[in-house]
Amino acid sequence: MKRRGFTLIELLVVIAIIAILAAILFPVFAKAREKARQSSCLSNEKQIGIAFMQYSQDYDETMPGAAGMGPNGAWNPAWYEIVQPYIKNTQVYHCPSCSSTNLAGVYSGPQYPCNYGVNNNVCTWGFGIKLASIQAPANQICAGEMNGGDWELYPSNATNPPNQWLNPAVNEINNLHNGGSNFIFCDGHAKWLMKGEDVAPTYLW
Repeated sequence: MKRRGFTLIELLVVIAIIAILAAILFPVFAKAREKARQSSCLSNEKQIGIAFMQYSQDYDETMPGAAGMGPNGAWNPAWYEIVQPYIKNTQVYHCPSCSSTNLAGVYSGPQYPCNYGVNNNVCTWGFGIKLASIQAPANQICAGEMNGGDWELYPSNATNPPNQWLNPAVNEINNLHNGGSNFIFCDGHAKWLMKGEDVAPTYLW
């Protein structure tokens, strides 16, 4: 009995079908993977938000400061150092979607990857503000993702950052998660916002 194999045309058709399916499915898989990273990042921010709230309860309803030079010329602890005792895990400061290797603590102490920055209107240079002074804590950003700095995060429409020695390319929102970014709010909750939603229709800074 004569056995019949595949012809070249049949093999080419099968290969073409596999290539088409791969072209359709790979972006779906990539988006699903990024969605998982987005959820992991959001979990990090929720832990940081809880740490902010715990710190404020222990320190007379005051938010931690961003960083700053003390009266004796030494650097004050930065926000990520201040809340670290409430977190006890430095990996929480690293967004899984960000490949930046910039280190937090370059000026003041421990060094570890940090992809989150604070709103300078809340965690100001050298000290934090009172929670009672925040009129709508659920609608004011406390911190969020950035490209790799370790202190301040700028709004997405910032054109003239207040501290020119900081690098706008580093201290801007990274928007790595499906066209948006995760943010922590002043009541401790965290959520994802589409690019630009931090400033419109409501200015959240």
